[in-house]
Amino acid sequence: MASAREQGGDDGKNSITIPLLGDEKAEQRSFYNGDQLPKSADDLDSVHVGNTSFFKTCFHGINAISGIGIVSIPYALASGGWLSISLLFMIAIACYYTGLLVKRCMDMDPHIRTFPDIGQRAFGDKGRLMVSIAMNSELYLVVTDMN
Repeated sequence: MASAREQGGDDGKNSITIPLLGDEKAEQRSFYNGDQLPKSADDLDSVHVGNTSFFKTCFHGINAISGIGIVSIPYALASGGWLSISLLFMIAIACYYTGLLVKRCMDMDPHIRTFPDIGQRAFGDKGRLMVSIAMNSELYLVVTDMN
């Protein structure tokens, strides 16, 4: 049986050597913003300076954090059953109401900017200290639990 080359149909060009989509500019583009591809190991160690904005960075950070929540909710619902859905909505309502209370406190006095300021306004210097301890200990416990 004669091969395709012998029949004159292939002449050495097949789909392995020639891409299916012939794009002449594909060789000109690279991952280095139009620069040539690195030819040595020293070129790979060069620093790549990005051009992203603060807005894009915040947007992608929020997407990552919300994506983690979206991925973990089905597992939590599968583990907790139908009761966990009602608890999820109750917690959401409590968070919304807490946000309204914090807004009301901050609108009452223009000098209130932080949670310890609210604690001081409500309970004096001891309230400020207690709120500061609670907030900082929560942050510390979250960081130490991640290890």
